[in-house]
Amino acid sequence: MKNLIILTSILFSVLFSYSQCTPDSIYADSTFGVWPTPTTNFPPGEIGVQYYEIVNFKVPRDAGAIDSAAAGTYIDSIVLTSITNLPPGLSYECDNLLCSWRYDSLGCASLSGTPTTNGTYQISLDATVWTQLFFTPFPIPYSFDGYVINIGNTGINIINIDESNLELQNAIPNPSNEMTNIKFTTNKSESISFQITNLLGETVYLDNIISKRGVNDIILNTSSFSEGIYIYSISNKTTKSSKRLVVNH
Repeated sequence: MKNLIILTSILFSVLFSYSQCTPDSIYADSTFGVWPTPTTNFPPGEIGVQYYEIVNFKVPRDAGAIDSAAAGTYIDSIVLTSITNLPPGLSYECDNLLCSWRYDSLGCASLSGTPTTNGTYQISLDATVWTQLFFTPFPIPYSFDGYVINIGNTGINIINIDESNLELQNAIPNPSNEMTNIKFTTNKSESISFQITNLLGETVYLDNIISKRGVNDIILNTSSFSEGIYIYSISNKTTKSSKRLVVNH
């Protein structure tokens, strides 16, 4: 009986430590944000394969950072009330039981589980922003939308070059210290714009590339980049694709 209790305790500890997230201190200097952004989005998942992703939050003091119409209104806290339309098999858990964070604080929520159904799922992070109106707590509902999780078949992702117009891959390694390799696939030789911006939307790198049909490589030297999070994008005349790059020296 004693051994069973110990084993149960160990299993609970392992599961709890895996599902509960820890806010990433890399966002501590930000005024406000939710990461990943809808531009970066969540990675895809596969049926029958364990999925785990973390959403990080930085709560602002001024509600105008979230909605310009509320500028000058102080935020007391933000509560994550739900994450709607998660793929079947996935659930979320916050770093605290109430899913509530005070102003100027970091927080996170983990999405985890085993997907069971193929599809494209439009995700919404639904929150209640608690402000003070004439010294009285006042709730403002707000949703961070534009997120997508694609769940496909388990197995190898095969790219059909004849049908694929422009597809961007994850940078390897990511986080990057000095060098990273960014691959993209296109079905023809064309002019591709490659751009890197910081989280303020400022362009820190821009180049034009003449692609070849098939898989293309961009070898990027990040040694001169400041530590932080960047958005890298490729675009032609009809398509633009973006992903997140972390630089950590």
